[in-house]
Amino acid sequence: IHRKDIREGDWVVVERAGEVIPQVIAAVEARRTGRERVFNMPTNCPVCNSQVARPKDEAACYCTNMACPAKFSQLLMHFVGQSGMDIEGLGEKMALALIEAGLISDVGDIYALTAEQLLSLDRMADTSANNILQAIERSKVRPLANVLVSLGVRHVGYETAELLVRRFGTMERVSEASEEELAMVPGIGPKIAESVATHFRQEENLRTVDKLRAAGVRLETKDPQPAKR
Repeated sequence: IHRKDIREGDWVVVERAGEVIPQVIAAVEARRTGRERVFNMPTNCPVCNSQVARPKDEAACYCTNMACPAKFSQLLMHFVGQSGMDIEGLGEKMALALIEAGLISDVGDIYALTAEQLLSLDRMADTSANNILQAIERSKVRPLANVLVSLGVRHVGYETAELLVRRFGTMERVSEASEEELAMVPGIGPKIAESVATHFRQEENLRTVDKLRAAGVRLETKDPQPAKR
């Protein structure tokens, strides 16, 4: 961005790189109005103001605050999505409403929601509340690979989750596996092994798994069916 002097608000020239990927070639300086701004990677999260960190060999920066509201809202959307627990009715607006109302502070709290709590939200009718609770109940039997994907472990997508489930069989064994044990699974490289081991070394993530277990979410594989996309 700095090398090509691309600024916020610029018009740019774009071409297909390798006939596939859009590549920004240059800014159209003749169209600048003077309102364009030089971009600098933020040093603090724009939502919670915590410091950001940039992992080695990666372009992206990440907020370091595990309790960051923006991070949690995105994790919640990922958790209830089709690749995760597939809980119909918990769209973006509903997810944000639950957070703002203080009804959930952890994705595991979804399974403790009651009809009364849902009905306390604006524009929530009995039918909608019941539908959401039924969807939450149905999600308890999702394949273990989907549950693993829903937790938002970095670098763990469908294929990786399936590999881990086939090797370890239960969430408990995945969470207790050492980085070395994880790296021994065919298809799991050092980067993924480190990410999984690091995720389950954090107490808040283990508490989430405990909440899922207490709620009756299936945390072991009952059959060889793959994760649903």
